[in-house]
Amino acid sequence: MRKVLLRLGLTLFFVAFLILATAPYWVSAVGIPSELRVFPGMELGLDLKPPLRVLDQAGLEVHGFFDTENLGTSVYRVNLFGWLPLTEVIVDVVPLVRVFPGGQSIGVLLSADGLMIADLGGVTDMDGVERFPARDAGVQPGDVLLSVEGHPLRRPEQVSQLINSLAQHKRVLELVVRRSDRTLTLEIEPVLSRPLGQQAASYRIGVYLEDPAAGVGTMSFYDSDTGRFGALGHTVTDSRGRPLTISKGSIVEATIDGIRYGSRGSPGEKVGFFHGEQDVIGIIDSNTSFGIFGRLEEIPRSAFAEPVPVAFAHQVKLGPAEIYTVLQGNQIERFSVEIVKVVNQTRPGEKGLVIEVTDERLLRETGGIVQGMSGSPILQNGMLVGAVTHVFVNNPTKGYGSFAEWMVYEAGLGQVNEIPAKQSVSWEGFFLPIEKEPIMELLTNVYHIFARVGRTNGSKNACLGSHRIRCACSWQ
Repeated sequence: MRKVLLRLGLTLFFVAFLILATAPYWVSAVGIPSELRVFPGMELGLDLKPPLRVLDQAGLEVHGFFDTENLGTSVYRVNLFGWLPLTEVIVDVVPLVRVFPGGQSIGVLLSADGLMIADLGGVTDMDGVERFPARDAGVQPGDVLLSVEGHPLRRPEQVSQLINSLAQHKRVLELVVRRSDRTLTLEIEPVLSRPLGQQAASYRIGVYLEDPAAGVGTMSFYDSDTGRFGALGHTVTDSRGRPLTISKGSIVEATIDGIRYGSRGSPGEKVGFFHGEQDVIGIIDSNTSFGIFGRLEEIPRSAFAEPVPVAFAHQVKLGPAEIYTVLQGNQIERFSVEIVKVVNQTRPGEKGLVIEVTDERLLRETGGIVQGMSGSPILQNGMLVGAVTHVFVNNPTKGYGSFAEWMVYEAGLGQVNEIPAKQSVSWEGFFLPIEKEPIMELLTNVYHIFARVGRTNGSKNACLGSHRIRCACSWQ
């Protein structure tokens, strides 16, 4: 009898141990979240079947819905058979956040901290000898050029002008570059050169500079009371995939006057233009993995008469939804999509959902999701649930989106215990990133700083021009 009891006790012990050891898998299998955020008065409950039970902080079993009447945080315990603890569920009752969905096409002007050195090259001097001034000075591709002789840099053409102005009086110039987390001071000797086909000689240093200064995207949302806005839905990076540190940036009104149709293996894009800094509608103060954020200088025209609620990530469901974006001029239009995948995220993370375009007109005119739609708001059941961020290059009818919940927290709206880290690394640019799954094509301005006035080796899909910036330029 004693042996039987001992065996029974050991069996129960091992069963209990096994249950506890595999509790995380149980929890995941039945879909029990670790944290939920709700609006005051919102009906919320866990549909758990026996032997699982939910107990409140006082140890009383919860039947039906949680108490969501008052703001604050409550902790509930999920037990097996009412006595064996499995996990905890944190319920945060937070204020209802309402924003105006965007959809407006915007031009993005980023004045980054210095200029990226994309590559080095040779310079042929007046005697026909090829020299490498930048390489010999210790400059490396990937360095960020901060200043020339103490003059801070914002545009590539400044470098050419400064070099030619200063080199006439000084043989050796001082460059300040940033390499990783170090700031270096280098000395360089510009080379006087006269390229084939040019009459005037000019000084050159042999670097290719990259200015990711302009592109067209879409505003995701804004708050009319505070003026805070969010756009793009993904970070803006240089050609090496590193997030740009913004010293001064702005968004301006943009007009779409054409669409390049997207197809399998060749995503399309919006062709738009904007007129530069005289049309500024907002100032950028943050560039994060969830987009660019800042404060509006003026409230834009909206397709909505009233703000809409922002959905929590756990409220987003599979099924019909809609996106708002511009295909022609400045007119915001609504298009049907289907949310075909929702990622269970209780903490901020990118690519929270996958959408598929179902709108016949949008498919007919664009082929699906195209570059320039990045940031287009996604609505479901009258709530802002996310923003378009990526397009699948092998299937442009589909793309990723980020949850609106994380974006509004990044904008400084609402309440959250954990904010995503600023400037997190992501290989994305001004336009809608392209997933292959995944691949990205960055839109930048590349200047070959060998010429007196900043001769341009136009790069594919670069946006170039001081008064009229047109996207989707071809190779020149």
